[in-house]
Amino acid sequence: MRSTIALLTLAVLSLTAPAAYSDTRMDVGASFVNGDMSGFYFALGDYYRVPEREVMFIHERRIPDYDIPVVLFIAQRARVAPGVIMDLRLSGRSWMDITLHFGLGPDIYYVPVREVYGPPYGHAYGHFKNRHRKDWHKIRLSDHEVADMVNLRFMSEHYGRPPEEVMRMRSGGKSFAVINDEFRRGKPGKESREREQYQDRRMDRRQEQRQDQRQDARQDRRMEQRETREQRSRQDAGPEERAQRGRKDQEPGREGKGQGRDNGDGHPGKGRGRD
Repeated sequence: MRSTIALLTLAVLSLTAPAAYSDTRMDVGASFVNGDMSGFYFALGDYYRVPEREVMFIHERRIPDYDIPVVLFIAQRARVAPGVIMDLRLSGRSWMDITLHFGLGPDIYYVPVREVYGPPYGHAYGHFKNRHRKDWHKIRLSDHEVADMVNLRFMSEHYGRPPEEVMRMRSGGKSFAVINDEFRRGKPGKESREREQYQDRRMDRRQEQRQDQRQDARQDRRMEQRETREQRSRQDAGPEERAQRGRKDQEPGREGKGQGRDNGDGHPGKGRGRD
């Protein structure tokens, strides 16, 4: 009897263990990630300036986690609520269809990079590389390409990492949730020097922008001061200038008594008599 109970207990434990283990794994970007997704959702809410509960609501509507940034990105660019984008997506429309629906173009997904690293980005960047910029509106990205480009921008800008670093990690098979977790934890990688250079470049650009703004402000102040001085000068000099003009107007027409026009005999001042 005791052996039977023991066997039944072991059987129950063997059945419940996989279920408990599976609860700690989520499918993100066609790969499994141990642990929960709270860090990924929090980062999305922070970057797109939306409450974390709204990110969770998108997940609960059966939008895959790697597509949640696309929902928030298009909603932000189209200036509509994320729910509007979700409804269009769940109705079966592609990301490009939704993009064009709001009058947006494929160019919003382009992220400038110095070098493109392998799949899945090679094909997506090929669309932009093989066309003149004025023809980019003709590009039609696939759903996967849109998701990869939007997540690339999100990871790079939110964590201040070079997009090339995100590309390499993604082409190496890492999901965006894993990349987010490593960035969030500050896990060192082979690209640390490149990351520092990228951050230095961003800092230099910000300093240049601040210097330009300060210079523009100084020029504006100088222009305002000059205009103020000129205005005050005109106001102060006004009465005096009018008095000078009045004196000048009187001097040419003023003739003394007994003075007349030259009579032609070389003796000015004598009037011409009658014959």
